[in-house]
Amino acid sequence: MTKRFNQLAGAAALSLAVAAPAFADIKLNDNFSVGGYAVGSANYVEIKPSEGDKVSTSKLDGDAYKFWSNITFAPVTGTISFYAGQSGQPVILDAYATYDAGGGTKITFGKFLSWLGYEAFDPINMTQITYGWDTAGTSGMGFALANIPAYHTGVKVDVGNDTYGAGVAVLDSVDPVFVNGIPSKGDGDLKNGPGFEAYFTYKGVKDLTLWAGATYEHNTGVQGLDFETTPYGVDIDKMALDLWAQYVVGDTTYAAEYSVRKDDSKVAFIPDQISTFWLAEVQQTIDKQWAITARVSWVGIDYKDTEAPDPSAVKFTIAPTLTLTPNLSIVGEYSYIKYHKADWKDGNFVAAQVRFKF
Repeated sequence: MTKRFNQLAGAAALSLAVAAPAFADIKLNDNFSVGGYAVGSANYVEIKPSEGDKVSTSKLDGDAYKFWSNITFAPVTGTISFYAGQSGQPVILDAYATYDAGGGTKITFGKFLSWLGYEAFDPINMTQITYGWDTAGTSGMGFALANIPAYHTGVKVDVGNDTYGAGVAVLDSVDPVFVNGIPSKGDGDLKNGPGFEAYFTYKGVKDLTLWAGATYEHNTGVQGLDFETTPYGVDIDKMALDLWAQYVVGDTTYAAEYSVRKDDSKVAFIPDQISTFWLAEVQQTIDKQWAITARVSWVGIDYKDTEAPDPSAVKFTIAPTLTLTPNLSIVGEYSYIKYHKADWKDGNFVAAQVRFKF
């Protein structure tokens, strides 16, 4: 579920075509601003199982709806957002306050998004429709990795300047709990082990961004934990590393990401596993209206000390973007996925997504 502010803000040309500004707040007065978006798509997914005939699905529906507000009484800013997915059932997504301590230091407490991941959480900040680490698309077929967290609750501290940025967070959990199908909160419990997250980014070379982040959570297996909503929440130590780089050359942005996560299980019926993915992509601005992204990604799961097959897949994506106005854009995507040691042989994903933001 990915990181989820606009990673492309440094690429002026591509940001103009795809996501400028990332969040176009409407300023009502010096203390209060609002914003939001509505996103819907049509898609067709076809997948070939290892045995049997091809299976296909299609849809024409809304994907995501979000409304947020920011309240500022310097040096404190409060943010709250309401989000709904395809079910249309809203949840509170962001709910935090940030204290600006000066000198590049900010302290945030509440419910907020993970730092990890190059690809954005909010679809209006994506240059594609699907994530590189997700081979299922929106079909429910295929598989996805849990390397990149989404929302959790805690306290985090950011420091930085024009050359570097760094942060550390203490959380209720690393992995999110799904509410109405949305990874919108942590487990809300410290007895089964708090989570930790940290990052460092270097921006000292013009047009180059280097980023490294990690998470860790030790679970003690407290009785009464809801195993159905947190399936990896019992006696599993979880640690992840995420690295990405972005380099802008004129109207072209090059990006690469590598992520690995280890789940060290203390429970006999859950094997240890190592989940890995990487991606490489090129984002090209053609003019003020058109941009295109090409991406290749690989995902794989290594089930340690078991005879279970270790599934993997390579995914090829091409995604054009047409910006009609600063508030309205259309993104297309075609992805081909080739599976190995999985329940599927290959798959195709074709979609068009309309994005409106305010």
